[in-house]
Amino acid sequence: MLEDLRFGIVYLSLLSGICGLVFLHKLPGNKAKSILLLIWLSTATELVGKYFTIWTGLLNYYVFNLYILMSFSIYILLLKSLIKTRTHKNLASLLLVIFLVFYFINYFFIQNEFGQILTNSYTVGVLSIIILSFLYMFELFSSNLVLSYSKSVFFWFVLGILIFHVPFLPFMLSLKWFLIDYNPSIYGLIIFFLNLLMNFCFLVGFIWSEKKYNY
Repeated sequence: MLEDLRFGIVYLSLLSGICGLVFLHKLPGNKAKSILLLIWLSTATELVGKYFTIWTGLLNYYVFNLYILMSFSIYILLLKSLIKTRTHKNLASLLLVIFLVFYFINYFFIQNEFGQILTNSYTVGVLSIIILSFLYMFELFSSNLVLSYSKSVFFWFVLGILIFHVPFLPFMLSLKWFLIDYNPSIYGLIIFFLNLLMNFCFLVGFIWSEKKYNY
């Protein structure tokens, strides 16, 4: 059934992760390797999330809420390391603090009901990386690297996360606010398709990029 497609994202993530290991020689520093860390973190989250309820008898929301905290923190730190302008770096630091503070306030005082995804924290995290991603893109296309942007693994990674999160956020909020009806088949198809596009960007980045542009 179409809702089962969402579990296919594990294989997409595995493919990207394995490809990243194959081309590990193109990822010279911790900044580039953090991309691989994020991909494998996503893979592990999907695998553990799938079997968490079977293993523990608890809902797997705990797994995905922890993933929201870890992944968006790393996203913001990575984007901060990619942007060059001091003002933009300071904004990245501020957004990280806002995200972390809001995450715990939201967890303990707002969305503190048992068994639900922290959609408020996810929203703040997505908005933060959208802002920083567009700042990174603006700096990239305003620099002397504009002619070789496609040879950077960072460009393809940032493009991938934008392709996934920009359309998925309004879809998820529409479900939360009951603007559209939840349909497991449609949900599975959308999340699989967005993951397919995102992981395609990751694969292109690992294969097409050149080491000298990945510092």
